[in-house]
Amino acid sequence: MCGLVGIAWHSVDSGPAADRFAAALAKLRHRGPDQQGHWRDGNLALGHTRLSIIDLSDAGRQPMRTADGRYTIVYNGEVYNFRELAAEHALEGLRSGSDTEVVLRLVAALGTGAFAKLNGMFAFAVYDARDRRLWLVRDRLGIKPLYFALRPNNLIFGSEIKAILALDQRVPECNLTALHEWTYFGNPLGGHTLYRGIQQLLPGHYLRLDLSTFDYECRPYWQLRQTVSEAGARPSIAEAVAATRRELEQAVRRQLVSDVPVGVFLSGGIDSSAVTAFASRHYGGRLATYSAGFDFAAGDDDELPKARRVAAHFGTAHHELRISGGDVGNLIERLVDSHDMPFADAANIPLALMARQIRAHTKVVLQGDGGDELFGGYGRYRTLSHYRFLRALSAVAKLVLRPIRDSARHCRARRYANALTAENLAVTIALLLTPEDRSMHPAAIFASPLRQLIEKSDPFARHRECLERFAAEDRVNQMSFLDLLITLPDTFLEKVDRATMAASLEVRVPFLDHELVELVTRLPGHVKTPNGKSKWLLKQALVDVLPDEVLHGPKVGLTVPYGAWLQGPLKPMFFDHVQAFSRANPEVLDLSYVEDLFKRTVDGVCDGSLMLWKVLNLAIWGHRRGIAFGTRDAAL
Repeated sequence: MCGLVGIAWHSVDSGPAADRFAAALAKLRHRGPDQQGHWRDGNLALGHTRLSIIDLSDAGRQPMRTADGRYTIVYNGEVYNFRELAAEHALEGLRSGSDTEVVLRLVAALGTGAFAKLNGMFAFAVYDARDRRLWLVRDRLGIKPLYFALRPNNLIFGSEIKAILALDQRVPECNLTALHEWTYFGNPLGGHTLYRGIQQLLPGHYLRLDLSTFDYECRPYWQLRQTVSEAGARPSIAEAVAATRRELEQAVRRQLVSDVPVGVFLSGGIDSSAVTAFASRHYGGRLATYSAGFDFAAGDDDELPKARRVAAHFGTAHHELRISGGDVGNLIERLVDSHDMPFADAANIPLALMARQIRAHTKVVLQGDGGDELFGGYGRYRTLSHYRFLRALSAVAKLVLRPIRDSARHCRARRYANALTAENLAVTIALLLTPEDRSMHPAAIFASPLRQLIEKSDPFARHRECLERFAAEDRVNQMSFLDLLITLPDTFLEKVDRATMAASLEVRVPFLDHELVELVTRLPGHVKTPNGKSKWLLKQALVDVLPDEVLHGPKVGLTVPYGAWLQGPLKPMFFDHVQAFSRANPEVLDLSYVEDLFKRTVDGVCDGSLMLWKVLNLAIWGHRRGIAFGTRDAAL
């Protein structure tokens, strides 16, 4: 795993100064502490920081060039089938044992046709010096990040936004369209970021730039819609179960490729236990597994006993990490810096703490992200399995709830009823993904006229756009596809990448192997979750693989008590940051509303904990980054 940064500009004489480029590269040191390199040619500069995983020698150093000097690459990620691709395409004269060189040589041989052949997680830039073309490419599911800012005079890109800001050196402005999405979901969606003019390349897409004319295009090389619409004949239940088991095992086996030790983060749930089961079969030694116990975990949230039993069942070299939250306040500030944006999923806190400890043992771990989204592991899948009935019931419930005195429980019930009675399925799905309720107007935390500008945009536009592509699918599949296209890349994978790469730890996610994803997304929803049965297909595929207590035990997860923290030890920090930010930016927050929301949450009238958590992160980000919140419409 690595970091990359680059800049292309119009005039040969108008590139960045060497010290500025070096400063941008230094911003990515945590992503690649083992080596760093840079290369410049005419009106293009590329930089790379390397975390050595495959071919640890200097032969794997980047930027890497073909022998004839025509193609140059900077690359972040892992392509797991690189040896098979090298053999299939008879790539002779390889000078290293790295996947980077295979990707470079394939692009040289096949052009854009190479992208769809890669099985892995990746983001890279390749430059063709003869034709003066630059490609930016991102993996199919958005596991690895790639941001870019396309200005009139240059294109700047990087693995993290901080590297772009180091090269851009303008006062960063807030993108108000993305800010409206953030009030609901805690992060921007799709290609949006909270920075005006900085975008994220969409999963499964590439951007091509002609350095002679500065013409560009951005287009997909893979789409989930193609996977579904070209499904053809669907397998029987027995065939689907057997194929799911086979593809998952092959995905885990592929993702064990490494020249350094590989471990597994084992929570004791179905997904991580399945990864452990198959990895223990194919790893060339005794597999190491890691489980964490947190001092802020409440009784039922303690995953250690169950993980311990799974580890013993598969004979792994098991490590239990005892982790203290310590000074959570300082950690929150560091995580805002890691994400480059105010990020609302507080699960990044235990993940960052765990990554720091695991990194003392290994550079690479596998974990079970993607299983819930692919196989219907959330309660909302049960909800959509009975959508018509629950929608009718919710219409009645809204009438019953209307005269009841407000309480946190009443607010949750009202939010659920409002979500199910929304004007269309896209908005229903969006509202089932957030604890925010439209009737509470999440943008009310902002002062007028800023709030008026923010509310001009549609926070559900990404959900509407994606769902339109799957109008013919059943509701369970529609939810699953939106999870794969929105929830995973924009929230969960973003969380995993930043929280772990801050500690120079590479995380691999076998459930998001695209061959497994293509298999499962071809199946109708009732095969995956018949009558709303959570992960039924996956559980059938893992019979005789996992112990019964894992397959049929309750879902266990760590709940981060950010609400209790805000009302307890973090309360002074909350008000210090919010007030300091508001003194410098009086036009942004409605302080009286925020203070009232805090009081109503403490009094149990409503549960505004997540919104208050967002406000804290926003205040830290806005102050530390010096963000300009203009009164103009700051869309992309």
